[in-house]
Amino acid sequence: MRTSTRRWGPASAVVAAIVGVGVIAGCGGEIEGTAQQNDSQAAEYAAEATSSSVAASSSQKAAAEREALVEQCTMFVNRAGDTIDSYNAFIDAANADAADTGAKASAAAAALRAAADGASAATPALPAELTGLLTDYANNYRELAIAVDGGQRGDILNTLASRGDELSDSIRAACPTS
Repeated sequence: MRTSTRRWGPASAVVAAIVGVGVIAGCGGEIEGTAQQNDSQAAEYAAEATSSSVAASSSQKAAAEREALVEQCTMFVNRAGDTIDSYNAFIDAANADAADTGAKASAAAAALRAAADGASAATPALPAELTGLLTDYANNYRELAIAVDGGQRGDILNTLASRGDELSDSIRAACPTS
């Protein structure tokens, strides 16, 4: 047996329209009373807004610190490469008893001192771990520069250069990658 749903369709639409008009009319009426601020909700909102602002500021500060750290690490790596090239040129000249060994020794010592100065200048803005490594690196390279200027050869240069390589590797490992 089949029932017809056609009769209920128009009737349902009429009932829905009447209920809708009643709801709209009920919402449009005036409400008696005095508006009052909810102090606890206002305080809660203010605390959330402050917390959100502090979090955003902290996030921006952390991003800026990381960017500065990446910049310092990049400068260190570039400077270290130039220093090593200059030092290796001196070692090659010294091993070959080349006529320009003295000039290359002076250039290597100057590069070592410049790298040490650069490492020392970067330390105030860096995390403690990197500051310690860069301080050791700077001290080691100053000592190596003194040895090169003093005409030292052999074991002392090898020991100081190896220590410099170890420190440089440790610094690179502690630096973030871009």
